[in-house]
Amino acid sequence: MKVAIPTFNSRVSPRFDFAAKVLIAKVETGKVVDREYHSLINLNTIRRGTLLREQGVTVVICGGISNFSVRLLSENGIKVIPMIAGELEDVLEQFVMGHLVTSPVSFAQKVEKGRHGLRKGKWRGGRREAT
Repeated sequence: MKVAIPTFNSRVSPRFDFAAKVLIAKVETGKVVDREYHSLINLNTIRRGTLLREQGVTVVICGGISNFSVRLLSENGIKVIPMIAGELEDVLEQFVMGHLVTSPVSFAQKVEKGRHGLRKGKWRGGRREAT
């Protein structure tokens, strides 16, 4: 299995869509057996998805990620583990040990539910509606 983690220095990048590079690690029998870094500079979302698919990535671990990116990766058979922060090595170790798993409800669905709730709330565009 190959796992991709967008990086920012020695940490998980806070946003998949704007990361400058990605670590692709090959995991076999509970160990990381290979690592490669790939540049994401000048790659739009579609090209990022294509790169990961071509590299055989099956899981992406990231911080924040757009709904479009989640859908694109999912359509390419890549599972997404979002909202992860921390040192790259610690996060990779937690994944290998089985402590990071994908949720049965996709992240995109959670975000959409949250946004829907905000639209029905009393706050709009940074100001409170008149009651």
